[in-house]
Amino acid sequence: MSYLLQTVISDSYNIVTVPDVFTGMDEIRRDDEIGLVIVDTDFVEKENWDFIEHISSGGLYQKPVIVLTSDRSKKMNDLMAEFKVKDLFLKPFSPPELMRKIEKVMAVEVISN
Repeated sequence: MSYLLQTVISDSYNIVTVPDVFTGMDEIRRDDEIGLVIVDTDFVEKENWDFIEHISSGGLYQKPVIVLTSDRSKKMNDLMAEFKVKDLFLKPFSPPELMRKIEKVMAVEVISN
């Protein structure tokens, strides 16, 4: 998934891919210019949602989050609302549609900042 995201996004944005949430948290602490976080919640779900909660609730690291998942449950919708996730992409997804959503989220972030 990281390779696919890097291939799709890297023409328009600088992208940093990480193998786990611990490395992701370290990257967010070190790099102030990270403007969006994309999280695949299908693997190590608990850790990923803890990561999303930390990003969305802490004033220090607030970043917009897009979730990639194959989970179509009500629980997923509840988690998204609770942690203020900006958007959800169900797998399999269309790379051009993902880019449109990323551009929309980034444009809103620029306007609100």
